Amino acid sequence: MIKKIITLGKIIVVLICTIFLCCCTATQRRVLVRWDASVKDYLYFPNRDIKSGTFVREFERKPSEEIEAALSKSFGSENLQAMVDKTKTQALIVVKDETILLEKYGKGYDAHSTVTSFSVAKSIVSAIIGALIDEGKIKSVDESICTFLPELHDRDERFEKITIKHLLSMSSGIVYEETFPRKDNTETYFNPNLRNLALTNTVIKEESGLHFLYNNYNPLLLGLIIERCTGEHVSSYCSRAIWSKIGAQEKATWSLDSEGSGFEKMESGINATALDFLRFGCLYRDGGKINGKTVISKNWLEESLREHEQSSDYINEDWGKRIAQGVSSEGRYYGYFWYIMKRSKGENDFFAFGNKGQVIYISPSANLVCVRFGEKDGVPVWDYIKAFYDLGTKEIAHQTQ
Repeated sequence: MIKKIITLGKIIVVLICTIFLCCCTATQRRVLVRWDASVKDYLYFPNRDIKSGTFVREFERKPSEEIEAALSKSFGSENLQAMVDKTKTQALIVVKDETILLEKYGKGYDAHSTVTSFSVAKSIVSAIIGALIDEGKIKSVDESICTFLPELHDRDERFEKITIKHLLSMSSGIVYEETFPRKDNTETYFNPNLRNLALTNTVIKEESGLHFLYNNYNPLLLGLIIERCTGEHVSSYCSRAIWSKIGAQEKATWSLDSEGSGFEKMESGINATALDFLRFGCLYRDGGKINGKTVISKNWLEESLREHEQSSDYINEDWGKRIAQGVSSEGRYYGYFWYIMKRSKGENDFFAFGNKGQVIYISPSANLVCVRFGEKDGVPVWDYIKAFYDLGTKEIAHQTQ
């Protein structure tokens, strides 16, 4: 009798779970399976190749005890490798000019391991938009998004006032909340049809250009614009315009929302080796050129990294407050999907940043590029930025001695 009751109970539980899952949306089912974003999501989502070129940018390796000691001190550790392992860091690399001065990998990782970008991908999206402007496929950042996405105007004519610049500067005025009934952060990561989501779930909250609000609908809309400008997949254009020209050693991939939709997860999902992400950083450090050839124009670099109307507003927003604490600098602001750290002398530093402490940090005046990728933050995320900023300060001081 007891066995029959237990068996009946199991059947009832299975039926309840089945009914519950059937009632869930596709996004909710994914959340139940995945629960949270993971650095291994590149194995879960389908993906599309971002092809590399024939040229590989090679680096000399000269480990620097001084650099290792400086970072050890910044992170409060006597043993940097132990700190890397403890914090679940996948890769920690510093390059000056064409020489790698520090290269550490966590347990289970090496120079050929795949790491994921999370929101570091947004800075690559910024580069793609720059390439389209350089080619004349987009006239300028002041073009209305409805030029490319007229169905938005049909739904709400206020979309006409949102420009590409507003998307890039996170000041579109589009609603972005993670409180009931909206789950925008969840939807923009797990929804299996991000094109449809961006075109139908975007709602205008306020006039564009007024305030900074970190918002993953902005890169999704840019992805749609890229597709319509080029007539090809975002990954394909990224390969042709950017990745094949930076000297990447290996192909990258871009995670897709689903097999059926086949749209790149524009807010995240670029997967590559840490060294190839470093090579992308070197392109920006070197003014958009490699081997004397321009990949990204100087005009775009200056435009995307300069201070705009809402640039400093991000430090007053919740995410900005988290990012902008604990470092001594001469000011900071947000560019076009890049965070900028001001310097009174020379060029400003800037960095791409993503969930779990993914960082590409660039200090042009110090000729440095630093990357950190990890399974989790490991330390307060701003500690990485402060460590790299201080490293750049020391290198600049050495140059002036």
